[in-house]
Amino acid sequence: MHNVKFYNFDIAGKAAIGSCSHCFATPSTDSGGRTVVFSNLYFDKSVLIKIRYQEPRREIFYDLDGTLTGLGPKTWTTPYWKHNDQPGCQLQASVYDGLICDSSVEVRRIIFYNYQPNIFNLFPMKILKFDQSIVGGMNNATL
Repeated sequence: MHNVKFYNFDIAGKAAIGSCSHCFATPSTDSGGRTVVFSNLYFDKSVLIKIRYQEPRREIFYDLDGTLTGLGPKTWTTPYWKHNDQPGCQLQASVYDGLICDSSVEVRRIIFYNYQPNIFNLFPMKILKFDQSIVGGMNNATL
């Protein structure tokens, strides 16, 4: 989304930008997590909510010039998930419906191809930040 301006947008709690993949229903074929690029946006003072995410709440919005996040160029906004809560990110639920992250962060989609059906069925998946300073000194038992 490039060169878009939002004026007079105080409409009953609606957001200027929304995401949707099979809105209001869990998607059956799309895992979400697409990256959408933004630049040269303008929001007048009437825009109180910039983003509202919908199912599956996995979008990645990349701000080339800082006009979406207000954090400068090469910044990000994405729905809140614990594994995305990293240094450089801040929760801004009322305006951005999730996290906004500065340019020290890089948000990426994770997808598994060619997995066996039901291999992850009823298996909670946890994502851990891999940082050599954290795991570098661990032995195999700790890992």
